[in-house]
Amino acid sequence: MQALTANKRAMLWIIAIDLALTISSTVVDWPWLIRVPPLLRPFAPICSLYPLLLTIWFTLTWFHKKIPTWFTAFIFMGIVSYGIMAWIYFPLYMSWSGINFHDVGSIFWVSLYAIQAIILAPHLKKMPLLHYALIFGYFLFKDYADRYLGTFLDILLDSYPENLKFIFSVSIVTLHLAAASLVVYLSRHPRLIQSISTNPTYHPRQTLPERHVAP
Repeated sequence: MQALTANKRAMLWIIAIDLALTISSTVVDWPWLIRVPPLLRPFAPICSLYPLLLTIWFTLTWFHKKIPTWFTAFIFMGIVSYGIMAWIYFPLYMSWSGINFHDVGSIFWVSLYAIQAIILAPHLKKMPLLHYALIFGYFLFKDYADRYLGTFLDILLDSYPENLKFIFSVSIVTLHLAAASLVVYLSRHPRLIQSISTNPTYHPRQTLPERHVAP
């Protein structure tokens, strides 16, 4: 994946896609974002936030600028957890509201920017403990705000059944904890992910071929 970030044409396409996702998502999300209390707005957006952050990340990479380690870790944790959550949330939502093209398309919409976590993974690096705490604290507070403070307006507007609210909340908290563990592990074992990204045939426990002794 490091070769991909060195490919100017590929980088340009990724930046263009992420920018298009940012603009279109902002247009769709804006009517409900402005209904969120101002102090909670930093915790509200998802689909309009992460494509924007990816656009910034790849633009900085394009110009060979140094990217803060916390910035990469924050994006990685968000797109991994919400990318997986899209395959839980939308099917469960449609089991209650009915199947529709918008929600099916949203699964692949989120997956389009979530899969870019593969590119970011080799760039995860060890950070000060405070940075880990701030990143994880942001996501945990967002989970609380989405459930109880109205930053996830779908829950308020659509009057979800309580059992679905419970499943959604438990699922995203679990995914955030798993993504946090992944961030910590990969940032503290950079050689593993770099070996895998630069050598697709890499196997941590590769066995040596047997030697055959002539009789």
